[in-house]
Amino acid sequence: MEITVRKADMNDLDDLLAIEASAIPGYAYLDEAKDFLLGNVGNQGEMILALADGVPAGMGRYSVLPDGSGWLEILRVKKEYQRQGIGMAIYQRYMELAEETGAPSVAMFTGRRNIASKSLAERWGFELAEDFSGYSVPLDHTPEHSEYHLITDPDEVENRISAWHGDWGKYMCFNRTFMKYGRPLYEWLAGRNMVYGSGETTIVLGWRMLKERGLHIGFMDGDLTDALAFAIDETVKRGLPSLQMMFDKSYTDMQAFAAHHKMTHTGDLIVMEYVKSCEVNRDIGQ
Repeated sequence: MEITVRKADMNDLDDLLAIEASAIPGYAYLDEAKDFLLGNVGNQGEMILALADGVPAGMGRYSVLPDGSGWLEILRVKKEYQRQGIGMAIYQRYMELAEETGAPSVAMFTGRRNIASKSLAERWGFELAEDFSGYSVPLDHTPEHSEYHLITDPDEVENRISAWHGDWGKYMCFNRTFMKYGRPLYEWLAGRNMVYGSGETTIVLGWRMLKERGLHIGFMDGDLTDALAFAIDETVKRGLPSLQMMFDKSYTDMQAFAAHHKMTHTGDLIVMEYVKSCEVNRDIGQ
């Protein structure tokens, strides 16, 4: 079987949707996010289409995050083509794009129990970087909170976040996309109007894509109960259906906070990051 890859565009949408439907039946993520992931609206990178003897068999998206690092997402392989090298071919193109764009690092996420996805990444030199827990916040009431103001100065954003994010982890998460803390992220947040403050309390609230699905809390510090009340109020005011957040699984105080506020645990994810010093074994394909 000859496996080839090429850049996909909107003309390939039907084939890409068929790949996703085969790989994850009943899941239609790409159709909702097609402008962002396939049309490159506000998102740098490339959608990759893999073909087996000319037949569309797999896909993956390489995206460029604010710090220039690579983010690997929506890797899908049709059921009948799995474990035949399609995933490896997509990863080959992923890593070529990382070189072409000068990415300082490359990362992806997967479920903790998704051994196949984790193993494939490990063959390309990826290592476990962090373990996250996700929660959904109930919107059944609109609690009172202090008055918050938008913070658009990157220096102030950095001052409010950089010294306090350790408990949250190495990455800030929106739409299951994990971005490293640092100046590029702070500038990105400021430019997207996602940082709010009230006195010494700070909250990062927004989205990377699919804003119609809801808001995401990327970070909170200070009076957490007040910040959460503000986030709930904003979500309700905007008429959005959900409020989500993810944080480092070792942040036990936040887990207790989530339980106290009756949040629903939505699952755990691991972030895998490419480490250049790793020896890479590519003998086994997906």
